[in-house]
Amino acid sequence: MSSKQPHLDADLSHEVLHSLYQAILLISPDNTITALFAHSEAIFEQSRESLIGSPVSTLRGVGYAAIDLIERSRSEGTPLNSYDVACLPPIGDIELMDLHAHPHSVAGEILLSVQPRRITAFLEKKDEMEAAARSVSGLASMLAHEIKNPLSGIRGAAQLMGRALDDQSIRLPQLICKEVDRIKSLVDELETFSNPSEQILDAVNIHEVLDHVLNVTVAGFGAKTTIRPRFDPSLPAVHGNYDRLIQIFLNLIKNAVEAAGPEADITVTTAYRHGIWFKGYTGARYRLPIEITVHDNGPGIPDELKSHLFDPFVSGKEGGTGLGLALVARFVSEMGGTVTCDNHAKGGAVFKVQLMLHEDVQP
Repeated sequence: MSSKQPHLDADLSHEVLHSLYQAILLISPDNTITALFAHSEAIFEQSRESLIGSPVSTLRGVGYAAIDLIERSRSEGTPLNSYDVACLPPIGDIELMDLHAHPHSVAGEILLSVQPRRITAFLEKKDEMEAAARSVSGLASMLAHEIKNPLSGIRGAAQLMGRALDDQSIRLPQLICKEVDRIKSLVDELETFSNPSEQILDAVNIHEVLDHVLNVTVAGFGAKTTIRPRFDPSLPAVHGNYDRLIQIFLNLIKNAVEAAGPEADITVTTAYRHGIWFKGYTGARYRLPIEITVHDNGPGIPDELKSHLFDPFVSGKEGGTGLGLALVARFVSEMGGTVTCDNHAKGGAVFKVQLMLHEDVQP
């Protein structure tokens, strides 16, 4: 029985590998593909003969990302993962892939597994974002009506009371007025959701928006923050509203600065991503190739907040209203885009906005 065990183990391992719906490739120390398992040929739409012996950097769609992940995994001697990698160009309906690199038993060899994603995760996050935006509208309409009228009466009474008091006693009515003004400011933000002004969507240079936002940041709340712009100057115009795009990225960067604290280090990146497509409510497919990311060096997003961060009144900051990111979600959704968030592999949080090209919009 024991003499047959190695043969049985090998057969079982082979059967398990080929039952997985993913591509599994063995990469040699010189970064060439030496073996294939599972559904590698079907996923990459290439034959075994054409894949084996070829450099991993030429791997269809994800070679550019696979080579970097493999080399880092080999040098660090540890498994590494890379999620939501854009497949450039898409392979059929595969537009995203998850990559997993594992050092093999033989020195320098890496076992690379590739899981097609078909953009499902982004669609789910987009649905969550739009649901959050819709829930804000109904809630805001009710609260604005019920709260704003009584506030003016409270403030007026406090002012009258203050006129009859001496200098030492006037602090209490002043405090009441200050708190009433704070609540009114909150209600004004709510009215932004319940009574949105009609916006004109046009061609917008995203770098003009970001340059303005970064100038406002360094002149005000981010005066001590390290800002690292990494822009692709060749990007075409996005389809959006200039003023609301400024508000979107002001909120995202202000949120990043506050999350990171006094030693805030913020990287703002723009890029063109092929293969990012969505299906609208009419059934038509449209692409969101313009990607803007805001990456901070803060503590990241707590697990319990990840799925609710764009909901109204959800905030990870002490004293936060939880309306800033809900406003971002609404405005981005109205432009036909999407915003997502996650923790970065190297630490901190990263917010990613995907926007439409103006040239893709039908007149």
